[in-house]
Amino acid sequence: MAQDTTPEKIRSIAKHLRSLSDTDLNLYIEDAKAELDEEKIPEKYQERLQRYLAAHLASLNVRRVSSQKVDGMSQTFSDSNRTSVKSVGLDSTPYGQEFARLIKKYTSRPSLKLTVF
Repeated sequence: MAQDTTPEKIRSIAKHLRSLSDTDLNLYIEDAKAELDEEKIPEKYQERLQRYLAAHLASLNVRRVSSQKVDGMSQTFSDSNRTSVKSVGLDSTPYGQEFARLIKKYTSRPSLKLTVF
């Protein structure tokens, strides 16, 4: 059985998730595992896919500062949940984008290339 990802590994790729507890991150890990259980993925890639999908799921619920003023005491937060043409689903976070790239790479079937003469 493949080794599962850990909260520490998620925090190492997504520094903005440091404030989340292990309990919170473990919930996202469980969700990622449930999604991946339906796929036929070689064990050696499962931890990495869990890590990026869990980071994506956790990032959807964490507000990130996109701009900040010091004297005026103003902060603006980016909205990772907004729906636009470019930021929907896995495309809405860099972790989701990496997960999509990896899942395509690890689950794509080699195509048969024939040349007929």
